Amino acid sequence: MPPPAAERIFNSGDLPSLSLPGADGLITCRWLRAAVTGPTTAVTEVDARVTGAPVNLGLGDGDRSDDRRHAQVGFVLVEPAWLVRAAAERVRAPGIDAVVLHAHPSPPGRSALALAFASHLRNVLRGPATGTDPWLANNVVTSGLRPDLRGLRDLVRVPHLVTITDGTGAVADTIVWEIMTGAQFEAWLDGAPRPDQKAIEAHLPGLLRLRGLQRLGRLDHRFAGVLADMPGGGPLTTRLIHCFPRLVLPLAAAA
Repeated sequence: MPPPAAERIFNSGDLPSLSLPGADGLITCRWLRAAVTGPTTAVTEVDARVTGAPVNLGLGDGDRSDDRRHAQVGFVLVEPAWLVRAAAERVRAPGIDAVVLHAHPSPPGRSALALAFASHLRNVLRGPATGTDPWLANNVVTSGLRPDLRGLRDLVRVPHLVTITDGTGAVADTIVWEIMTGAQFEAWLDGAPRPDQKAIEAHLPGLLRLRGLQRLGRLDHRFAGVLADMPGGGPLTTRLIHCFPRLVLPLAAAA
């Protein structure tokens, strides 16, 4: 398993300013090769087809690929009960790189963070395999709120620990969810056995505390030693949690 990437801290400048309708739906995104200027906005699918809706996602210095900071963003109205299934289908459509679930009246900031994190997932954390077109890298589905997967046994929801900061410099950790197919989940685990997802979700408050204490250097030395011995010895990541739940979850329970 490759070592974990350095921790990314998202600030307000990393988040697109989305103008969303007061309805449930999907934010769709396609990253552009060429740099395009234009207002940062989300529009309806019809308007996106007409105008091209070029936007700058404001991904900041954490995204190493400058030509991926520009995107076409659209919004598709979807009934709440069909959001997850529609997203799983939409992300496979031509010209779509990422899909974000937006549930009204979810705060727009949550969906903006989910979109910025989708870009970070696809363009930084998951580069394409050697010899493949970089524009065919794994497409992603994210959500700022926990998606309801009842009746969708072929899909898996993965809670990512995401670090954010505000204008005061205060730093906090939150959750952005990713929806994967079973095959994507197995590939992401890279040979590790499937963990108990319910157990991981039950430990999320403790995992967030553990990540914060690790960043501040306030972990008990025994806990810090366990995390330091994990691959890369870097910040606590969702992938490490899923690959080594028997090591990490007891630490979260005691944090």
